[in-house]
Amino acid sequence: MPRRLLLFTLLLTTFLPAFGQMLPTPPEKNPPDSTAKRDLKIGLVLSGGGAKCLSQIGALKVIEEAGVQIDYIGGTSMGAIIGAMYALGFPVSEIERYLLQVNWNALLNNEIPHNRLSFLDRPKAARYAFTLPIEAGKPRLPRGLNEAQYILKELSFLTQQSYRYSRFSDFPIPFLCMATNLETGQGRVFEKGSLLKALRASASFPSLFVPFPIDDTLYVDGGVVNNYPLEPLQEKDLDYLIGIDVQDYLHRRQDLRSVLEVLEQISTLVNTRQQSYDEGQTDLLIEPALAGHSITDFSHMDSTVAAGERAARRHWQALRALAQRDQPAPDSSAIQLPLTRIRVEDIALHGHKAIDERFLLGKIGLDTGTTYSTDRLATVLDLLYGTHYFENVYYTLEPLREGHRLHFHFREKEHLNTLSLGVQYNTDFKAAALLNYTHRGLLFRHDQLNLDAAIGENPRLRLNYFLDRGYIPTLGLKFRGDQFDFRTYQQGRFTDQLRYRDYSLSLFLQSTIAHSYALGGGIQLENSQINSLFGSEPLQDFDRSFINYYGFLDFNSLDDPYFPRDGFHLEASYRLLAERIGLETFREPTSVLDLQYRETLPLGAHITLLPQVRSAITIGPTPLFPYQIHLGSMGQDYINYIYPFAGYRFMELSGRNLIMAGLEAQVKLSNNHYLHLRGNAARLEATFDDLLSTETLLDGYALGYSFRSPLGPLSLYLASSSQHKSLYSYINLGFWF
Repeated sequence: MPRRLLLFTLLLTTFLPAFGQMLPTPPEKNPPDSTAKRDLKIGLVLSGGGAKCLSQIGALKVIEEAGVQIDYIGGTSMGAIIGAMYALGFPVSEIERYLLQVNWNALLNNEIPHNRLSFLDRPKAARYAFTLPIEAGKPRLPRGLNEAQYILKELSFLTQQSYRYSRFSDFPIPFLCMATNLETGQGRVFEKGSLLKALRASASFPSLFVPFPIDDTLYVDGGVVNNYPLEPLQEKDLDYLIGIDVQDYLHRRQDLRSVLEVLEQISTLVNTRQQSYDEGQTDLLIEPALAGHSITDFSHMDSTVAAGERAARRHWQALRALAQRDQPAPDSSAIQLPLTRIRVEDIALHGHKAIDERFLLGKIGLDTGTTYSTDRLATVLDLLYGTHYFENVYYTLEPLREGHRLHFHFREKEHLNTLSLGVQYNTDFKAAALLNYTHRGLLFRHDQLNLDAAIGENPRLRLNYFLDRGYIPTLGLKFRGDQFDFRTYQQGRFTDQLRYRDYSLSLFLQSTIAHSYALGGGIQLENSQINSLFGSEPLQDFDRSFINYYGFLDFNSLDDPYFPRDGFHLEASYRLLAERIGLETFREPTSVLDLQYRETLPLGAHITLLPQVRSAITIGPTPLFPYQIHLGSMGQDYINYIYPFAGYRFMELSGRNLIMAGLEAQVKLSNNHYLHLRGNAARLEATFDDLLSTETLLDGYALGYSFRSPLGPLSLYLASSSQHKSLYSYINLGFWF
């Protein structure tokens, strides 16, 4: 028996090592600290998750600090964008710095600054909440709420240097990303081609952003089918996989409170089935604690990044052990950050068919052989997109012997005609539904017909036809119709209520210079009717027709018509006014010269001062009522010489010569919430000499609050004056008309 035991022991010690080599080795979840080093191939998986992906920056800080070198990156959606930046050689600190300065509200709303829209489109853009394309004569719902032009603009900058590589595997760190084929529902791994297009496709969150076409195939967010692209990296012969997963796997019913949370839940259903498998296949999984964080809330970037850092530090020992095991190959790749200044030696245009090249080059406004900042190129993209001829516009670079060839890529809209909708209520004109119909290319390639209507108790109508040829003077046609009720006062007391109807038709020449200046003049036929609703005013039978000649200058560089932070607005006009009887008899003419200037003066991040001055001078006989100067209330876009003036009621004050100054402090309380402090003073006199000599000074002041709602600004004001004891309120909901 002892001999048999001895023989068995000898056999076991002889053959057991050989059997051990034949058995599979289980994966190491936490690699031991070993002195035996080899060049490990380490992969990094970055999940999608919108704003929550910012925590991946914090985790990357810790991974770098631990000394771990990443050899391959796979990402989806926002995780793909962060992963691509890191793969191209962006230091983590640079990724954080760049993403910190992105205007996330503008990105989510596809918000193009007001001063970069086409001059003709600015009034329409400041009036309507929703716009629908018209197809075959009928409005239809768009494919998404957001065309994501802002994202493409940012990606044009971020992916500048990717032209150096034919495949994503050639990046300083090899890279791949996921998108979903919208037609088949299959995931696609992008490893070559245009990095910009691949990232835009990967980040097309369904319904929020429109699907993105690549090679005649529509793609949406890769997270629809694979929000944690582990499997593609498993095929890359890697030794170790680190995952940073920010997904929320299924909300509870009480947490499904918004359409975005419902959409996120739907896109997560497929990924939830993979969760357990993916976690089991990931060697080191970092899961930041992000309870209460939203995929669209980028306002807490610091705390989100910190959450990723805390989560990674919980794995510090495993990361250090991994770094000590690894013997990385020497890194011979240079960091290729985007250029901030580019010498443009040539310009190439791609994808434009209906829009001619001269028009586009005029909008671009760049000279070859000149160096421009990338901020200037971003402005050019805004201006091109602001023409509303394109679904998206982006640029890429091609290196030349000296400088670069700048390629602009266009995707034209399939349907240029649109129907826009909105609502409006204000104290002066009451409630109205707002409608706009825009028809482009009606008679000529670059013409535009706009028809605007406010349907309500006080209806208004605008028709504008114009051919956009830039600085070349072009004929245009305008029609304006207004009806509204107003009250008259004597010494502050109500005397009558009147109904004002005004119709005008203008034929004009206009030249648009440098995207912001409009200079022109024309002839106007106008009819004004005023009737007393109580029958006690001499204006009750007023019905007069006029023929007017006018010239104007309009410069507007304000970045926002309602809550500006940058730019100024200068508007001046001269009108020669003559009452006509038929088309042959005219009364002695008079004329009015008016000027308005408004400027923005930012004080820090949250306060903006808005000083303004206005003057209107009458030359010749006293004009009839429609062309007198009227002050009062706090609305905008009044006709003729009706101007807002805090502290008095609508059209309460009248005269023929005006000098007025005002100052408003606009305080941003938080996202979309504002406080307003306004004061104004004026002299309103019968003669120009009285303006300079009188001691009478009108004044008013107001305190207000505004909320930037989806339907337009909601504003509440209380106003008064030192010259009376009354307190007036003003309410506005929706965009001005």
